[in-house]
Amino acid sequence: MRLRLIVASALLICGNAGISAINPASSDRSSDKLKGVPLRDVAAPLREVWLRFHEENLCLGVDSIFVFHARGIEIWCRIKDERNYQQLAALVEPLRKSYRIELYATHADREKKASSILDEDPPPSFWTNAELRSYLRDPFFIRFGSRGDRAQDVYDDSEADPELKRRLKLYGDQILEWLNKMVQLAIDLPSLAGAAYGDDIIPDIRNRARAVCSDHSREVGKCAVRLAESLSHALPRGTVNTPSAQPSKESRPASASPHEGALLVSQQAQDLERRILLFLYPQAHTVTLDDLREPSLIDSLKTLQQTVSDFESSARKDR
Repeated sequence: MRLRLIVASALLICGNAGISAINPASSDRSSDKLKGVPLRDVAAPLREVWLRFHEENLCLGVDSIFVFHARGIEIWCRIKDERNYQQLAALVEPLRKSYRIELYATHADREKKASSILDEDPPPSFWTNAELRSYLRDPFFIRFGSRGDRAQDVYDDSEADPELKRRLKLYGDQILEWLNKMVQLAIDLPSLAGAAYGDDIIPDIRNRARAVCSDHSREVGKCAVRLAESLSHALPRGTVNTPSAQPSKESRPASASPHEGALLVSQQAQDLERRILLFLYPQAHTVTLDDLREPSLIDSLKTLQQTVSDFESSARKDR
């Protein structure tokens, strides 16, 4: 049992959003959400649990890895929403008499987090963000003095309007909520696409898996649009108003299979998670300008939108 708990910790740390916010370098999550025997060799009732887990969007509240056996299943869970976890437990409970069912869980809200995440302060990068304060109409923002052609921004956070602080916090929370939803759905997309469009399609779940793929990819695209619109108010001037770089045809396969397209969506979403978290919680309270400009976060979010569109087009052609 002790060994299994150690393995559980190792598996679930890759989906640890709380730790990612503190240490963005560790934000990569596993795209391999299915392990064990091939899905075609899994008993139908066990496949049903996995499909319903995604159909009912329980995956948004429970970050899980499914390990299938021919006559059983292990589910390693990191719980963000207790209600979703209870729904998952209810799905597997009727199968316990016929199959070996094992649930291993840890709770996101019990993990150790830095004080900056626990308190009511907005992300540190927002305190000195002139563009964002201007957008939120900060009455205490003063621009004066100059060094060459660059103005010096001065902001005394001890005099910050409590209402402004609340708005900044809500703004950051909204970005994190959209980001988490976008990445959680994106990392599950490759395994779903494998069941829906892979080489060994299972007829009895194919159409349902394709429907879930469509729902997940559509929501990933919506989150990318919302993030681009919201982040445009916080990025330094000169990184947003320039013409957006259009992804070249050479940058993505023109005839990628749906499964390859799903992998690309997953990889781009995870890279954006790392970069956006670094923007919200910069290391040493600095922002890497290269990450903002080459290409900008907005351009990268638009590239993700295009990749989602390419995946959906490829999926339609494969039907």
